[in-house]
Amino acid sequence: MRIIVFLISLLVSAACYGQSTESLRITHGPWLQNLTPDGVTVCWTTNLPAVPGVWMVRSRPLNDSLIRNSTDGLINVGGTMHKVRISGLKPGLKYSYRIHSVELMKLRPYQVYYGDTIKGKECSFTTLNPNKISTRFMVVNDIHTNGAELGKFLKSGNAAEEDLLIYNGDIVDNFETESQFLGPIIDTSVRYFASNVPFVFNRGNHETRGIMARKLKDYLDLPEDRYYGSFDEGPVHFVMLDCGEDKPDDNKYYYGLADYDNYRLKELEWLKREFATDAYKKATYRVIIVHMPIIPILKTVFGKFPLLLSDNRGHGPQFLAEHFGPVIREAGADLMIAGHTHRHSWLAPPFSGYRFPILTNGNTNYVKIEATSESLSIKVMSDKGVLILSKEIKKE
Repeated sequence: MRIIVFLISLLVSAACYGQSTESLRITHGPWLQNLTPDGVTVCWTTNLPAVPGVWMVRSRPLNDSLIRNSTDGLINVGGTMHKVRISGLKPGLKYSYRIHSVELMKLRPYQVYYGDTIKGKECSFTTLNPNKISTRFMVVNDIHTNGAELGKFLKSGNAAEEDLLIYNGDIVDNFETESQFLGPIIDTSVRYFASNVPFVFNRGNHETRGIMARKLKDYLDLPEDRYYGSFDEGPVHFVMLDCGEDKPDDNKYYYGLADYDNYRLKELEWLKREFATDAYKKATYRVIIVHMPIIPILKTVFGKFPLLLSDNRGHGPQFLAEHFGPVIREAGADLMIAGHTHRHSWLAPPFSGYRFPILTNGNTNYVKIEATSESLSIKVMSDKGVLILSKEIKKE
């Protein structure tokens, strides 16, 4: 009887102080986001609210250092989704880290109770280096929440050996629940690479659908909090474009909640400024990443009727072709990589509508690219590692 009374009093005491009967644990992660020459964001989740931090592991005789982020003078605490930004790093250097979480049982004025403290395993990353003479990256698209297929790609492509991974849209299929992202996408990515090599998430049209679509950024860290932007790694200047939805904003299935045409026009103004930068103009290679292929409207040999290629079907692709196509054609690039159609295709000039090719990757393939001072070496592979396409773009 005394034992029963003791257990009941223990449970009542735990409830009074906000203590959970389960132990704090890491449920997903860590995964790396927003890697730059001077920093990175480490993301993970826990089963209970916690105070997040990252231990930067230093070689002896230097001491380890615990990094926690703050906002307006307050250390970021609480919740189960955690992000810690590490800054002040050097380009092209390898760093080791361990995630660190302290259970937050109670948070009141002058009254804070902590519970368990846990640390993750030691992982490492290498910051971006725009001055590096070569880089390797991998592109996957149109997984549609199929974690098993994603795992095949990542295993076959030795994802952990790349400098970065690019998820080029429709990785999640109609975002309805958190588990759709954390399970098949994050857990699979962490299993193969994502604690040590970052992925860049480029939104597709399916990630705009579902009750969780407006919360996608909660699980990512995006430069300037935008789905589009640019960055440099080695000889490559990457331009990431957000394609938006594929149907008109007034389509009945959007129920009056879509505003993609205005959004894309604002993105286009950014793109014009981006094309005018020295970073873009002076880059050895300029690679445009976009989920929907942007294929300009071509003229027929008679010069009278516009020719819309099959990959331009739908309002979204046509809007991009009409508005973005001429701007991209004038600026020039070395390669565009797209997805969306679930079919592999290679459009060389002049059929691409540009002076450079468009690679549209299918949903059963992945792309591996190595950039050196001499060339872009492009390989399209099946999930079994069979070579589908091999191309080389020589630096002129």
